[in-house]
Amino acid sequence: MDLGLQGARALIGGGSSGLGLAVGTALAAEGASVALAARASEKLGEAVASTPGAIAAGADLSGADGPAAAVDQAVAAFGGLDLVLVNSGGPSPGTFDELDDAGWQAAIDSTLLSAIRLIRSALPHLRASERPAILVILSSSAREPIPGLTASNTLRPGLVGLIKSLTAEIAPIRINGLTPGRFTTARIVEVDEATAARTGRTPADVRSATIARIPLGRYGDPAELGRLAAFLLSPAASYLTGAIVPIDGGMVRGLP
Repeated sequence: MDLGLQGARALIGGGSSGLGLAVGTALAAEGASVALAARASEKLGEAVASTPGAIAAGADLSGADGPAAAVDQAVAAFGGLDLVLVNSGGPSPGTFDELDDAGWQAAIDSTLLSAIRLIRSALPHLRASERPAILVILSSSAREPIPGLTASNTLRPGLVGLIKSLTAEIAPIRINGLTPGRFTTARIVEVDEATAARTGRTPADVRSATIARIPLGRYGDPAELGRLAAFLLSPAASYLTGAIVPIDGGMVRGLP
């Protein structure tokens, strides 16, 4: 299938590693021009070097001015913008009793406000595009709370509400969300280690117990999410908007 992404101009939040980089890689393979947005670092440079035709958009997306700076860099390089991936590393693990005001504020800044600011900054450019689309990387916590991730359990459903609100408000710009389960990323290593520390188990035991809940019997490869994201952002999915799509190996059993 030709996804129709040749020449598309994409900005990828959290593009230096993990799921963001996987999406950027998939889009680049389909012929899109990709700006990988993340804090300036050696890791971002390596990500750009490994992604054909990519550029770096060095910015702290959790800061008040970071999202606009990332958009400005992408537009300056590409002359416009067609696609935006809203993605962040996710709030730090912690139960309600463990989260103080500073922890909550950091979670809000990095997960909720960063998404709002990135979308707001990108909208004028997307409105000038002939194939505009936004995809928001959420978490399975948007569908089922995860023990020890209280901030994520609170904020990810809020982003679903944002997606559903914007579906009508910004049409014909399409906006969809993905709710990934467990993937082989540094974020999931952090979550598994936090769960192990909280429960007195080893990370290996936590991973084994989680895999036992997944019908497909394994953690996902980020490239698997990258391919789905590329489709959702592409003109091949031109009649799909307002959807919250799970990609978790069947782990969450709840009805849609």
